[in-house]
Amino acid sequence: MKVIAYWAARTAIFLAVVAVLWLVGWFDIIAVIAAVVLAWLISYLALPGMRRAAQEQMAGVIDRSQRSIREADAEEDQEIGADADDARA
Repeated sequence: MKVIAYWAARTAIFLAVVAVLWLVGWFDIIAVIAAVVLAWLISYLALPGMRRAAQEQMAGVIDRSQRSIREADAEEDQEIGADADDARA
């Protein structure tokens, strides 16, 4: 949930910057590009704790995923070794 909360916070910051630029009178693609840059800067400075928590959560998800892949690879290697032993016998 930390990743979703971080994503939602960054999206809200972006939308707020777009709204401010809209109120100022910027209506073109330059406003959107400026909003991306400004929202990134604001979220980078304002949300370091949320970013760190989201990174830790994603690292855990990736680690669990990689662990299950390694376990499946080890199981497959054992099966291949058993098949090779049966073929030699």
